[in-house]
Amino acid sequence: MVPSPLLLTLPDELLLQVVSFLEPTSVIQLHHTCSRLRSLTRSNFTLWRSFCINQAYIDSNPNNCPQWNRSEELDLVIDTWPHKEVDWYSEYRFRHAPLKMKWLSSLEDEVKGLTSISTGNTHRHLLISPLDDGAINIWSSTSTEPLSRSRPGILITPPPPASRKSRIIELGDTIVASSQLDRVYVAADSTLIELSLSTLQTISSTKFPFSISTLSSQVVLPHPLTVGTTLTLHLYDPRVGMSYGTPSAALPPLPFPENYGYHAPLFQPSPLAILHHPNNHLYIAGRFPSILCYDRAMWPKLQSTIHSGGNLCTLAADGMDGLLAGGTYSGRGSLESYYLSSTAKVRQRNRQSAAWGKILSVAKQGTRVVSCDSEGTVSWFERDCRYIVRRESIFDPDARADTGILWDGRPDDGSGPVRKVVVMDGGDDGLGVWLGDRVGVLSPGLEDEEELVMVEGREELMQSQMEERMRRMLREQADEVAILGSLAGLA
Repeated sequence: MVPSPLLLTLPDELLLQVVSFLEPTSVIQLHHTCSRLRSLTRSNFTLWRSFCINQAYIDSNPNNCPQWNRSEELDLVIDTWPHKEVDWYSEYRFRHAPLKMKWLSSLEDEVKGLTSISTGNTHRHLLISPLDDGAINIWSSTSTEPLSRSRPGILITPPPPASRKSRIIELGDTIVASSQLDRVYVAADSTLIELSLSTLQTISSTKFPFSISTLSSQVVLPHPLTVGTTLTLHLYDPRVGMSYGTPSAALPPLPFPENYGYHAPLFQPSPLAILHHPNNHLYIAGRFPSILCYDRAMWPKLQSTIHSGGNLCTLAADGMDGLLAGGTYSGRGSLESYYLSSTAKVRQRNRQSAAWGKILSVAKQGTRVVSCDSEGTVSWFERDCRYIVRRESIFDPDARADTGILWDGRPDDGSGPVRKVVVMDGGDDGLGVWLGDRVGVLSPGLEDEEELVMVEGREELMQSQMEERMRRMLREQADEVAILGSLAGLA
């Protein structure tokens, strides 16, 4: 019998004390030597939290310049970090490991929206998107093959009256799903289409007086689904199908209070984001300078407003007392954080370093705030929305388009606006990303490939991606030069 190494005879407390003096990359290599050391170090939140703190101080002043020392300000940020509520190993991976993009949708499909759910039984994370042919597609975050797809045309609504602009289907960020209700809700023009999540068959269609511009980000019983049209807001009971203004006598009465049947008028058009906050309030953002706050008990009366001054298009909750918002201000991206109390207070309005383009989506992931913008960048910030954790430029290497130097002076590099990011429960499964017309999952590399190169391989990965993009651009330019030469020969 081979005797155990002397190190493994130590108790867990002493082993962790020894491991804490190693660099994170050495700890990751240690995972491949022994199953006990692997399980012990990966499950210890104190160890990886300390690694995150140490690396945060290094990143805040990489050149060790006294003029740029932000340690005192960073102390305030780190003090807000939780302890046991976060998987700190996954947190470290998302902060410092190389990230890889896995595309789920094919090049033939044009994605028109994105939402995600977590199934309660299998704990799988599913991404759901409507497509340009009027179908619904469901993907698993762990597989590139679609799990299910509805028949084409299921989301196509009848054309509107001749007095209005004809639109067969209009789908932006207007899809929401609920595994609890086994339902998917999609907005198509002025119609809310309800489908079964298990069969992807249409259950009902509800007409609204104006075109639907957005839906609330989630359906959590017993709260209703909120529908935002161009000029009105409606509380829709997902358990009772109903045509607008004419309830069916065959349906049971609304289980909600009577005031939920009324609509809230908007004095300025086009809400773009609706959030059911955990504090039981309803927040609305759009093409107006303030965030609107409603109390469902007082619906449809407007309770209060939070002045922003920007053009906001996305909202997210930050715990029970925080609100995150993103959009644009004076042509630059604006990332905003508010403290919700009896009177809302501004925590931070980052309108300098948040993004060059418009911020299209914002979410909370672990201890970080993640956002995406119209320039094709996904960015992570600390909770105060000021300090940048990391940025990743997303591009599709398989993208093909009839653009280039010959046509518009810009070769297609597969980049485009990142329209939405969704955080999948657990955090370790990555981010669902909607880039241009495709959907994918952005996550740290697979453990057998990535664990050995946690930090060092990040620069090499970025360099290899840039080299591949340059090779493609040079090939396209050479093809266009050859075309021009053949045209000159014909002349």
